Amino acid sequence: MTALRVSEIFLSLQGEGPSAGTPAHFVRLQGCDVGCHWCDTKYSWDERGGERMELEEIWTRALALGKAPLLVVTGGEPLAQPGLTPLLEQALARWPRVEVETSGIEPPPLSHARLSYNVSPKLPSATPRWSETWRHQAAWIAEPNATFKLVVGDPPDPEDARRLIARGGLPRERVMLMPEGITSEGLRARAATLAALCTREGLRMSPRLQVWMWGARRGQ
Repeated sequence: MTALRVSEIFLSLQGEGPSAGTPAHFVRLQGCDVGCHWCDTKYSWDERGGERMELEEIWTRALALGKAPLLVVTGGEPLAQPGLTPLLEQALARWPRVEVETSGIEPPPLSHARLSYNVSPKLPSATPRWSETWRHQAAWIAEPNATFKLVVGDPPDPEDARRLIARGGLPRERVMLMPEGITSEGLRARAATLAALCTREGLRMSPRLQVWMWGARRGQ
């Protein structure tokens, strides 16, 4: 497959995960049925939405925006795309680093030294399908370039996160907790509580720089 449905392409800073603050091209793929209630990109859910684009058109449009050392493939749910592996292979030929944002609902499609995954398995409060995002955890643990980024909201989320990290055997040095929120005020309130949990549990905390800087706005 040489064409995929694309929601948007833009140049910004990676706002989350271990590469936060890095200039990056973003390719947001269209289509997701995980259904997180707090999702801030619900416009990318409908698999019929967006624009069908050939891979070469995707690269041309992204690179015309300027230079960046990182390509972030996000969604939607990228792993739901049947053409993801060719996209990643071609992206690795064009960018020094590539990252994929995923719920982990499918196992890793490709392993490469310059390819990273930000895997965000869901907590029970997020979606009725939360357990499905944990079923491939062994494959994701075996992928050395996978970081686990859990979105944590109000109780019982903090305790659920602690319990599922332990039950799943996630490598703690590869786990980040990120506060839920689509406003600066909401993030700040939850971040204070989450910081205490991360300190107590020896876990890293992920920011949401794009929300703190621009709010829940498309193309940022």
